[in-house]
Amino acid sequence: GINAEYGKQWYQRRVREAVVSTQSTGNGRVRDITYLGVFNGRMIVAYRGMGSVYFKGHNLRQFGDTNWMQQDRKYGDRECQYAEFPLISFPAQVQIIAVTTPHTCADRPAVENWSFVEIGPDGSPIRQHFGNNRST
Repeated sequence: GINAEYGKQWYQRRVREAVVSTQSTGNGRVRDITYLGVFNGRMIVAYRGMGSVYFKGHNLRQFGDTNWMQQDRKYGDRECQYAEFPLISFPAQVQIIAVTTPHTCADRPAVENWSFVEIGPDGSPIRQHFGNNRST
């Protein structure tokens, strides 16, 4: 089963810890990529910014059969976007990569954000690490 409450609490903590952006949550580079878990047979990823996300090393296409209003009703209005993906075999370790769409508020960044996720046997997130490819 899904540990939806854990995903919800984890994401709310992450949002509280994030630096408040001066940009709208739907604008700017893709950021705050968070794997929430499995809901109704789909892996759910929340993120902010204009663009999309994908699972590195997996040929998964996002489901496109729900709009943002339906997703907000299902997963909660957390001022973010949601991506729904088909299931993979669990447990797993995955990297979710951002793809920022160039637009008037932001060019596509030279370095995209990512989230490394350890997923448990039931599809729940065990550990997540956020970063980008910039060396620090």
